[in-house]
Amino acid sequence: MIVRIGTSLVNRSYIISIYLFTGVIQMNPHHEASPMQEAGMYDLLADYYKYTNPNLHIFYYQKHLQSLQKAFEQPNSIFPDTQRQKEYGKIRMLHASLDTPAVDIYINGIRIFKELSFKKMSNDLTLPVGKYQIDIYEADKMVDTYCSQKVMVESNLYHTFAFIGQKEKLKIYSYNEHPHVPYGETKLRFIHLASKTTDTLKIAVQNGDVIFPKLEAKTASSYLALSPMTVYLEARKIGTNELLSVFQPLVLKENKAYSAILLETNSPEYPIEVLLFAAN
Repeated sequence: MIVRIGTSLVNRSYIISIYLFTGVIQMNPHHEASPMQEAGMYDLLADYYKYTNPNLHIFYYQKHLQSLQKAFEQPNSIFPDTQRQKEYGKIRMLHASLDTPAVDIYINGIRIFKELSFKKMSNDLTLPVGKYQIDIYEADKMVDTYCSQKVMVESNLYHTFAFIGQKEKLKIYSYNEHPHVPYGETKLRFIHLASKTTDTLKIAVQNGDVIFPKLEAKTASSYLALSPMTVYLEARKIGTNELLSVFQPLVLKENKAYSAILLETNSPEYPIEVLLFAAN
């Protein structure tokens, strides 16, 4: 037999096993699943469609994240140090380790982000203020952790958590985003995560003036206010004009706040590349 869920047809025995696994089916026929139970069910459905129907895989994974969000906000959630909190912060995770394969990211023991690969930024997640345990594992292999670290989510702040280093010794660094921009303008900053290539560098217009004169490893520059435009930039060594890398054009749109993140590459000619992410 088959049962229709949404617009899809799914094997009935598989759906029953999902409901049993997540505790949805109980003796009370009117029992309503908790958000955490729903999250488990949607996670399994997302896995079920991973290779057969990409659209449904994405649909159920988004439902999984939405249910987790509801679970986090409940007074009796699995996060004891955030109970009864009314203040929230927002986070996103960046995979910035060249040598590390795709990973799964667990927050307080719950898998939140799946198969995050190098140079990819996760979806945003809003959480109650408090301390959280983050554990990073190789995707689909919850064996040896690549990173186990506590982070702080602060009130009304937007945190980008980036992890860098060798896969056995990853470390998470926090960078607060500042998305407000005067109407019609834009702004740009740089975050230096290519620390194995050079400790300190400067950012300049290609064949032109220096605009960020000193950027140390694992730090973020201040923001530079700009009119919307396309900029052509390069990285140079400190104390000289020796070229490190030439970057692809960066398109800066109005009403956006951008972080240009420097990452390592395998290219001997251009050992550093830039990824551009907006915070709004």
